[in-house]
Amino acid sequence: MQRLIIDTETTGLSPNFNKTLTVGLLLVDVEKTHLNILDQGHIFVKHKNYNSTKEAMKVNKIDIKQHDLHAVYPSKACVQINSFLKKNSIQQTPLVGHNIHFDKGFLSALFRQGDVNPLFHHQSEDTLSIWRNLQRRNLIPPQLRGTLGHLATHFQIDYTKAHDALTDCHITSQVYHKMLELQ
Repeated sequence: MQRLIIDTETTGLSPNFNKTLTVGLLLVDVEKTHLNILDQGHIFVKHKNYNSTKEAMKVNKIDIKQHDLHAVYPSKACVQINSFLKKNSIQQTPLVGHNIHFDKGFLSALFRQGDVNPLFHHQSEDTLSIWRNLQRRNLIPPQLRGTLGHLATHFQIDYTKAHDALTDCHITSQVYHKMLELQ
């Protein structure tokens, strides 16, 4: 089954105030028996005002001056995202993300800023919700926290280069695959 793994890096926690810096897109074919990467995209977004928090910038380690050298404004970023979806004919492909509601909130805000209609499918799966369900079913120890880092560690997935949108998509895809194997 095809899934589009998404992740964002942002300047803070509020999609109404903070900004999307990068968007990772990873198209996968995934089943219990396999995980194949089909395509990927990494979009860098430039803003006139970033409204950044020190905490967020410490986590994502993005240098805004360097970022701006290859970033595009929201309208062009949204067109690039939609082009990725159209190129792969995945407008009806469900999204997967870790705490996906956070990323979907920032993507909605980005598309409003860019004045572009998003082509994402409305259906999504959240690896954090799947994790909690596995805990309720006693398939994963209940004391393990649900951060992407903890999930990656539990499944022995390299997490050392996390907090890059595309890298986080790769980590999330592997976590999602491991959780499918448990179901």
